[in-house]
Amino acid sequence: MGPLVVSVSAQPVSGMARKNLALLAYLALRSEAPVGRDVLCALFWPDSAAGQARASLRQSLSALRRALGDAGTALVTTGEAVHLDPAQHATDVARFAALIDQNHPDALQEAAELYRGDLLEGLGQISPEFERWQEAERGAYRSRLLSGLLRLTDTYATENRIEESIATARRLLTIDPLQEHVHRRLMKALRAQGRHDAALRQFEDLRQVLSRQLGVTPEKPTLDLARHIRNDRNRGPQTEEPATPAPDDAAPPAQPLALPDRPSIAVLRFQGQPRDSDAALLGEGISDDVTIDLSREPDLLVVSRQSSFHLDETQLSAGEIGRQLGVGFYVSGAVRIIGARLRVTAHLVSCATGHDIWAERYDRDLDDFFTIQSDIARVVAATVAGRIAADIVRQSATQTPADLQSYQLVLRGISEVQIFDAAAYERAIGHFEQAIRRSPDYGRAHGWLAMTMLYRRWNIDASIDLDDVVSMAERAIALDPGDPKGHCALGMCCFIHREYDRAEFCFQSALRANPNDELVLTEYGRFLMYLDRGEEGLRRIREAMRVNPFFPGWFWLIQGRCLHTLGRYEEAIQVFERVSNPPYYVHAYLAACYARTDQPERMARACAALRAARPDFDLTAFRAIFPYRNPQTADRLFASFKGTGLD
Repeated sequence: MGPLVVSVSAQPVSGMARKNLALLAYLALRSEAPVGRDVLCALFWPDSAAGQARASLRQSLSALRRALGDAGTALVTTGEAVHLDPAQHATDVARFAALIDQNHPDALQEAAELYRGDLLEGLGQISPEFERWQEAERGAYRSRLLSGLLRLTDTYATENRIEESIATARRLLTIDPLQEHVHRRLMKALRAQGRHDAALRQFEDLRQVLSRQLGVTPEKPTLDLARHIRNDRNRGPQTEEPATPAPDDAAPPAQPLALPDRPSIAVLRFQGQPRDSDAALLGEGISDDVTIDLSREPDLLVVSRQSSFHLDETQLSAGEIGRQLGVGFYVSGAVRIIGARLRVTAHLVSCATGHDIWAERYDRDLDDFFTIQSDIARVVAATVAGRIAADIVRQSATQTPADLQSYQLVLRGISEVQIFDAAAYERAIGHFEQAIRRSPDYGRAHGWLAMTMLYRRWNIDASIDLDDVVSMAERAIALDPGDPKGHCALGMCCFIHREYDRAEFCFQSALRANPNDELVLTEYGRFLMYLDRGEEGLRRIREAMRVNPFFPGWFWLIQGRCLHTLGRYEEAIQVFERVSNPPYYVHAYLAACYARTDQPERMARACAALRAARPDFDLTAFRAIFPYRNPQTADRLFASFKGTGLD
């Protein structure tokens, strides 16, 4: 955290080249597992030819060993991988990560003291790829710091340690002065000390920063709090809410805002019931997290919380909310705590019709406040994004492709990909290609075209040139590095080519772009299965299904493949049988699983269905397409076909 310092036995090491320092730091942060040489070359020498990049990596590792002296033994190389022995090094980052998720104030305070600045501050330019990774990591650690400091602020306030609560809140505001909920906490703490003028100065600071940076005014709860503090200072009775807005109140725009040329949404504050309770705090946190997660969707315009939190759904119609905020949709919800149980309801509303497009209720045990907050927010955000896309596809069903915008063409293509057959793939490819003709620099269209060509190659037509798909994926990444589909498609191409380390790097890049993307999570799970990390892959696939309850049906197929590879045949049968309109190879998997669970009649029916769908099925040729890293894993999988008559 902060400027990079390297020490051996408490003695600083100097004179190391900047790129070598960056390489050492990266290995220290990734020391939980070896890192492939291809990943390091792609990260640090992306513009060099493969041979030159590997030579540069060898030179850097040699220079590091020389600079570290006897401690250079911590750098371990094993064939195609490099790692920094975790038993021989320590980092402030690892210590910070171990402390920041705890709830004890001493642990949180120590973590805050370790955060002396952003990760690898002042390191300078290394490569565009390294800088993208570094920025994503910085954002993640900064977010964890903010969350930890907020918990520490509230813990100090609960324990009546007001000065410490004030100091922690002030540090939060130095990191992000737009956190209005933190300003309110600080105003309340100053009010509790009787420092009314200081609390009102804090309010004025907030009003100025909101006006200067966002062009908005404070939220109604903040305005109410400031009014109560003024009343306290004047020792007068608290006034009733004025019938007309006071000068401090947020006024709606004089003219309705025009809708943008892409889907737009506002997240209203999830109302806590009762107000001024833990439920209200949780509701505000869920709203914040939903806003952040929705902002990861590249084709979705999300109104800032400073604007959307002003509006009260109970006092305005859906149309009025849409006109005031310039959005086509909004999300609202409520949070209620009943004993040790929590209930959260969420609604997605169309501003044009006022109708609910989607609604859901979440019931949880109230055992981990902040985990519940992020978990529910993540599911709501992923589901909302999918429901908006589905609603736009439904509305455009009567339009011809010539009438559609590039974004609508991409949505139509995505809906076809979910059908999972040859004709649907052809229609999807047509939509993506037309979107690209309309908007040649539309990165998302290129990313989805690459994904669809991969699926067609994998499931229908093995003659498609994978190099063409690689070019499509690389073009998508170049046009829009923040869209996950290009990274995901490139990762899939890499593992089909058995370039496992580079594939891992691509999937990690996709997840950094959007950790809630259910397709990326599922494909990463499939990839982990091929790496002998089937249990981890299974968790990723189930995570994808949880994040988006409207997942496409073929996700069951990938989950079944993981279970089959792991030898969990009974569970695999239950999952494979849930695949609607199954491709021919599902019958092959079922036949193997029935054979292993001693169900000869069902095995015979599965074999007959396979032969009817694919009379030329050949198990040896079938095996050749699967890129398992460990041949013994493939041997175990295909041994399960023994006795089916397919072998």
